[in-house]
Amino acid sequence: MTLQNWYFLLFIPLLIYLFFKRGKKSTLKFSSVKLLKSYGYKNTIKHKIGRYFILTSLILLVVAMARPQLPASNAPVTKQGIDIAIALDVSGSMQSVDFTPNRLEVARQTIQDFVDKRPNDRISLIVFAGTAYTRVPLTLDHNVVRESLQNVSFESVNEDGTAIGMAISVGLNRLKKSNSQSKVIILVTDGANNAGSINPETASELAKNYGIKIYTIGVGSDKTLIPREFFGITTYQQANDNLDEELLTRIAEKTHGKYYRAKDPEALSKVFADIDKFEKTEFEKDDFKQYIELAYILIAIALILLAIGIFLDRYYYIHIP
Repeated sequence: MTLQNWYFLLFIPLLIYLFFKRGKKSTLKFSSVKLLKSYGYKNTIKHKIGRYFILTSLILLVVAMARPQLPASNAPVTKQGIDIAIALDVSGSMQSVDFTPNRLEVARQTIQDFVDKRPNDRISLIVFAGTAYTRVPLTLDHNVVRESLQNVSFESVNEDGTAIGMAISVGLNRLKKSNSQSKVIILVTDGANNAGSINPETASELAKNYGIKIYTIGVGSDKTLIPREFFGITTYQQANDNLDEELLTRIAEKTHGKYYRAKDPEALSKVFADIDKFEKTEFEKDDFKQYIELAYILIAIALILLAIGIFLDRYYYIHIP
């Protein structure tokens, strides 16, 4: 048992002292003690029982104020889930309108739907273009992930390009110390590695050594259309499809993951639905204790005793104040 407000117990001795001090008053409300016989008064303990009921009720109320608690459980909360680092390409080519409204917006919304379906997974969000960095570290607070996803834009990374190796490396740093038996990087890109100081093959080899699977997703149709603004007029410039499917396939196979090609939004949704079938593993979310509050029980008992005490003291027995 624990007491949240134990200091209230210090009032109990004072309460008992005042109770018995008051009981020593000798004033009589009768002109003659002979009159007591007609009221049937006897100086026995049962004629004081009402007051003892009242005293007991007051003590119980003080104890209730101290908030006594009994432990109901003391165990870690376990959840079924995995650790996932999602690396999202925000380079200029993700502006292509072959996905409506563009590749980045569709990828962002699809990732959001995926995260919503996996409440027990720890999610990390990484963005990359010419370099890569973590926007959200591994967390079970998916509200943070949602908010960060909403704010992802083509300006999220200042350097243009596609640093696939660095994106994998950042994801590796997020996951390598994880205790989860299943650790996954989901890499979403529409290009080839053309920036950054880390070779994707080297990064994927390190991921393999740490037991991290990499699922690579190539997004976009065979036509890349980039919108351009000239004096308020929007035109569309066709660019070459630079998606390096061979590299993405090697990365996935090396880490026992899988490569997917998503040429339209529906295909991208199906890809994430397939990834949603990941194996799950238990991890400890938090360690906490549950308690049973005894205060309400004590208050109920105290009120009953108080009512009985007042009845006995004022109506059932005649007493000398």
